Amino acid sequence: MQQLTCPVDQTDLIDSKTSGEESSKCPTCEGVWLTTHAMESLEDNSASDDMVKGQRQYGKHPVDHACPHCNEQMIRFRYRGFNLEIEACPTDAGFWLDEKEDRDIRDVMKQRGSNLSRSASAEKSWHKARRGEKVGIFQRVKQLFGFN
Repeated sequence: MQQLTCPVDQTDLIDSKTSGEESSKCPTCEGVWLTTHAMESLEDNSASDDMVKGQRQYGKHPVDHACPHCNEQMIRFRYRGFNLEIEACPTDAGFWLDEKEDRDIRDVMKQRGSNLSRSASAEKSWHKARRGEKVGIFQRVKQLFGFN
């Protein structure tokens, strides 16, 4: 197995666990290399079972960091359209996360799940209203917060 080096400071990465997933961590900058499989597992563990994850990379552009896996120029993107930028291997081997960005990814996945739940609830309410069914104020508040 090849020795991976940090794309930020070229320190040798050490085997680690990040959010319960196998990873390689930089002891200097605390950044983390996650394989694509580990990233998918991290996302799956943070999302509901029935959630469609959709597109991951928005606004892609190259950066000066060399990928720890293939040594090619990494790609930076907005993660799932949220205000979180992370880097990826150009050959889809994995992702570079700066310190604590794994937590940000878990938060994004939970937020997306919550947003999708509220959207489904609102759509259900709209269909009831179209059919002339009355929805009380308490039920509307529950739906607003995704409890229905």
